[in-house]
Amino acid sequence: MYTTYNVVYNVLMNDTSIRYLEMLQFLPMYPAKRSLPEIKEHLEEYGYFVSDRTIQRDLIKLSSAFGLYCDDRSIPFGWCWMKDAKRADMASMDHAEALTLSLAKTYLSNVLPINNSARIDALFNRAENFLDQMQGSDLIKWKDKVRVIPVTHGYVTPKIKDEIQGTIYESLLREKQFVGKYLSREATSAKKATFNPLAIVSHGVVTRVICTREIGGQTDNIIRYLPIHRFKSVRPLEDKINIPNAFNLDDYLASGQIEYLYDESIDLHLKFTHSAGLHLTETPFSKDQEIKIVKGKSITLKANTPYTETLKRWILGFGDQVKVIGPLELKNEIKEIYNRCLKQTNH
Repeated sequence: MYTTYNVVYNVLMNDTSIRYLEMLQFLPMYPAKRSLPEIKEHLEEYGYFVSDRTIQRDLIKLSSAFGLYCDDRSIPFGWCWMKDAKRADMASMDHAEALTLSLAKTYLSNVLPINNSARIDALFNRAENFLDQMQGSDLIKWKDKVRVIPVTHGYVTPKIKDEIQGTIYESLLREKQFVGKYLSREATSAKKATFNPLAIVSHGVVTRVICTREIGGQTDNIIRYLPIHRFKSVRPLEDKINIPNAFNLDDYLASGQIEYLYDESIDLHLKFTHSAGLHLTETPFSKDQEIKIVKGKSITLKANTPYTETLKRWILGFGDQVKVIGPLELKNEIKEIYNRCLKQTNH
């Protein structure tokens, strides 16, 4: 799931091909023209921060494939489509593209960049209008036949101020620091600090920023996983972020550190009733899982996994249909939780 979010974000924001299309759309037909500063300003409005030299190189490359003309009679030079050029229709959309955008609007809206919201909303609206006109197609019916259901209780999404979310997202996009006042879960007042945004992750209904914090001008190199709704105010800075050595988003997520992590990993050993553990044969607990099946009686699971709160909740969800064999620390903790629940019930 996290990888999907990351891929979509990269495609929307960093794909050179899409930047090319944006430039081609912006250029007028001859004799009207756009200067390099105008093109650069336009690109930055949609989240593409590239140098003058890169834009000039892009235009030269595009002119060899499309009918572009550079008017070099005055400075700054002007760019446009040639008078007799057959301008490509960049606004076209087919059934599959419209359906994909419609599903993206439903399931990915909270991880799309805010500063591109006008552009993206326009695409979403075009997609919806396209689908409304194509009701007879079997493909169009697809969005009414699929749903993504959360694996936990359906909590209500916390409210986030647009200006706070927008500043954090733009800082991440531009790889710039931001100053923010953050209210920790058990704190009574928000504390001010400078943050280095590294990634955005949507976890259930909560959107979080993965970041480090600056203390006395030095990065503490502790990677934090902070809910954006707990920021009370933010202000962008022009200082480049300090990225921890070898930080990789997918590796970080795979490590389990976004959970309440108690230890790097444990050798998990569980014994399920046959019916409760049967799902492990279809949806493995992990890539390295080992299962032993005693048909009609039990299924035993062995796997190396991060020791997290989510793991404990997952085990507790099976009630008396699972037994913790190891490790001993986890076994004792699950036993203690059951005992506390029993006392609460008796009271």
